[in-house]
Order: sequence, then C-alpha cells, then structure tokens
Amino acid sequence: MNIKKLLEFALILMIFVFGYQFIVIYLEDSHEVSYEIASGDHEFQIDENYIKKDKFDNYVIQITDDSGHHFVYQINNTFNKQKRIIKDIKTYEKDNYLCLYPITIDAHNETEILCNDGKELVSYQVAKNKIDLRSFVKSINLDDRFMDAKNNPLKTGNITIYSNNLYDDEYLGLYRYKYMTIYNRGQANDFSFSTKDIYKNELGVYINNYFLVPVVSNTTNEYYILDMKRGEPKYMSFSDPLSKNLYNIGVIDGKLYVFDLDKKIEYAINPNNASYEIIGSVSNGFVAYENGEWVTKSITEFTKNKIKFNQNVVDEELSFDYDEIYESNASYYLVDGNRVYRVYKNYKDVRVLLFETDKFNNMMVYNDRIYYLKDDNLYRYDQYGIKTLANNNEFKYNNVNVYYVYND
Repeated sequence: MNIKKLLEFALILMIFVFGYQFIVIYLEDSHEVSYEIASGDHEFQIDENYIKKDKFDNYVIQITDDSGHHFVYQINNTFNKQKRIIKDIKTYEKDNYLCLYPITIDAHNETEILCNDGKELVSYQVAKNKIDLRSFVKSINLDDRFMDAKNNPLKTGNITIYSNNLYDDEYLGLYRYKYMTIYNRGQANDFSFSTKDIYKNELGVYINNYFLVPVVSNTTNEYYILDMKRGEPKYMSFSDPLSKNLYNIGVIDGKLYVFDLDKKIEYAINPNNASYEIIGSVSNGFVAYENGEWVTKSITEFTKNKIKFNQNVVDEELSFDYDEIYESNASYYLVDGNRVYRVYKNYKDVRVLLFETDKFNNMMVYNDRIYYLKDDNLYRYDQYGIKTLANNNEFKYNNVNVYYVYND
C-alpha cells in the first residue's frame, strides 16, 4: 500500500471514529461521572448525573467537601452533553457555614450560591441573614445581582412598579377591575375588557402568555383574549351565546374548560387560535380530568358540586412534610409553615431552604421563579434572592387572582 492510499485510509478511519463518537454523544440521554476539584483548603468530590428528559437537558451536580458538607445543584443547559461541566468552585467560610458558587465550562451559565452549616442546605437569601456575604458576592462579581433595586420606580395611579427589578423576559400583569395593565421593560400598557368594575376576578384566567375573561352582560357572546407578551387583544365570539351563570372547571394543556350552569354545556377554549368546542352536554355526557386522565361525570357533579379538574401534585417518593406543593419542570417547591423549600425531582433526598417569610399568600411558580404577595407588595424569589416588583395598597384587601407573571 503506497503512502497516498495509507493517508486516505487513515483519514477515512478518523472520520468514521469521530462520526461514531458524535452519534453516540448525540443519542446519549444520560451519563454519570465523578471527579475532584480543589479549591482553597478543600477537596471537593463532584458526582455529575446528566439526564435528558423531553426537551430538557438536566445536570444534577452533587458536591461533597472533605468535612462532609453536602450540596446539590441542578443545571439546565445542554453543554453539548459534555462531561465534567464544573471547572472551578468559589468558596466562602464564616462561623459554621461553608458557601459555594460553582463555575461551569460555559461562562454564560450562572449557578447559585448555596450554603451549608453542617445541618441543612440553604440559599443565599437565608444565609445572608446569618453571616455577612457581601465580600463574597463582590469577589465573584455578583453584588449588583442581589440588590433589591427600588430606585427610579414607575408609578401609575396608586401602583408603584419597581421596573429595575423586572427582567427583560418578564411580563407582569395586574388586574385593575375593568382593565389589565401589562408592565415590561419599564413600560406600562392598559387593556380594557369591561365597561364597569368587576371587583373580584372570579372568571378571568391566565394561561401562559394569555389572559382570558368573558364579556358578561345578560348573556356572554364573547371572550376577551389578551396576548400579554405582544400586547394584542382579540375577541372570540360564540354562535350560541353562553349564559352569565358560568364557572371555570380548570386549565389543561393550555386550554380553559368552562361550564355553563344554565345551559348545562361544557366548553373548551383555546386561546392560541381563539377557538372553542363543546365537549359536554346533556345529550352527550360530561367529562372531567382526574389524576392524568379524562373520566365521565354526571351532570349533578357539575351543577351541584361545581367540580374542578384534579391537578393535585402527588409524589409518593417525597419524604418531606409540607402544607402546599408547587411544581415546575425540574423541581417541587414546598411550603411548610413560613418556610419555602426546593426539592429536585431527580434528587428527592435533599431539600434547600430558599426563604422564610410569614403571612404571605397567592404564591405562584413560573419557570422556577417564585412570586407571592405579602401585605401590599408583590415579590419574586430566584437565585438572586427576594426582589420587590410592585406595591399596591389594594393587595391588602383584594389579593386573589389579581396578578400574573409570564416569563419567556
């Protein structure tokens, strides 16, 4: 075999080998790898568990130091399915606390500060009330991220919006009795859906980037559908008007299900294309969604009991007590008294204490950001702590279904 043919064969072999490796990595839906990183006076054992689920690439990172402090991170980023994604660990020690900030191979991927006192794993928000972390966050150039930036607020009527605390991808909607105000990127836009005040928002519903509410007079001929992201309102008309005696059954897969108590008809409304269909009637029967499946129900259960779709979160593997539970793609959020915890679905043995607060209400979780009302303020919690988003004295008296936040 001459040199030319030998080189050609070697090239073909290299292409085959690299192609095979690419295919294997591309099709890989999980891997586990362990490695060590030294930082300061500590040696850290890192157990990296990659799991691809649906369209999400989740890395569960368990970090243990030589003194037995234990940390758990979940990072949603493809990293092109690479292994050993943690390249460095920034540390801070004070009293009994050891705090970590892992650095990934992707400089744009930001993790979070977690601290462990040997008894429990806590967030920066909790730890900063126990030890002074200001020098640590400044050393890793995060000090500005943790500020509750209430300067230069946006005031509209009796509402104050702290625009500097809103992310560019956040769309905050506040219910204003006969119109909805949408806040984004320092701007406020009003969208009227009624000619008279509706004090309690009992029929208005938020689904992803949409707000839906019936236009009620003696009958309901239309639904008002507002695209909060695009600021585009539209109306959906009914060929046979609904009565004004309606109630919402629930939201499943981006559709609102409504029952007309007078006409005894069950509707499914799709805000994406402003359409509806009749899915239940006296002649054809009625359906409800329970524990992940559609089941047949009697008319009495709708008219007398006003049943709601059962979407309660149940996970028998969770060993922690809680009063309320919320679910995101990768995590559960547990409310236990005045404490709010996070438990990763892929690592259910450890919970992280995120924050403590009393007398809060109307909590919602969207894209792993936690929103809640307390007194006359709306707050958000994420990896950079608690920020004040809005102030409205009305929140003290009317706080049910009065705010919504959509994240891209």
